[in-house]
Amino acid sequence: MFSLTKTPPTQLEWRGKIYEVDFAFDNVLLFLQMQDDSELTEFEKYQQTLKLFFHKNKNIPADPDFYIKSLETISKVINFNPYGSNIDGERGVNATKQFDYVRDAGAIYASFLDQYGIDLFQQKGKMHWLVFKALFDGLNSKTYFKRILSIRNEDPNKFDDPNARSELLDAQNYYAVDGSKSDDERSKDALNSTGLSGLFGSFTQKEGG
Repeated sequence: MFSLTKTPPTQLEWRGKIYEVDFAFDNVLLFLQMQDDSELTEFEKYQQTLKLFFHKNKNIPADPDFYIKSLETISKVINFNPYGSNIDGERGVNATKQFDYVRDAGAIYASFLDQYGIDLFQQKGKMHWLVFKALFDGLNSKTYFKRILSIRNEDPNKFDDPNARSELLDAQNYYAVDGSKSDDERSKDALNSTGLSGLFGSFTQKEGG
């Protein structure tokens, strides 16, 4: 799907006609966010999906089969993995979710700007999802986002020092991907915790040698 010799897919062929598909990364993120919105009905999701991805076309078929074909194509592009397995835990019933594009938006934005010099706000409506995903997967361990992942994935039982273990658990709760605490609670924890910045430093030193 992703190729250095071909441009990323932006079209869908349906019964002899070509339809433009908007795979801009921010469009895809809106789509993923919409899938988790319990307040939307399935029909509303269907309508919004067509608007998101096919807004460049004057007319689209009012045919359920077209929607099924569209969703298959969209899902294939969004879930593309050149290595054949879901290793990041972002989707999948049995996978442990390691990150969230909404909750981690600030960390992802800062990491792209830090490593690539890319302002994602300036890339809205431009950067293809496959390009975004390749860069996202290529973020190094020193970026803000990957340091947060390191904290989330660290095993507290590896620490013999009770204080170090407690600091890690506090940090994991603060950066919990499921949002176990409110913004106010996390802000208070950040003010009261002396270990967060130290943890970031220790992970950087450990990973950087």
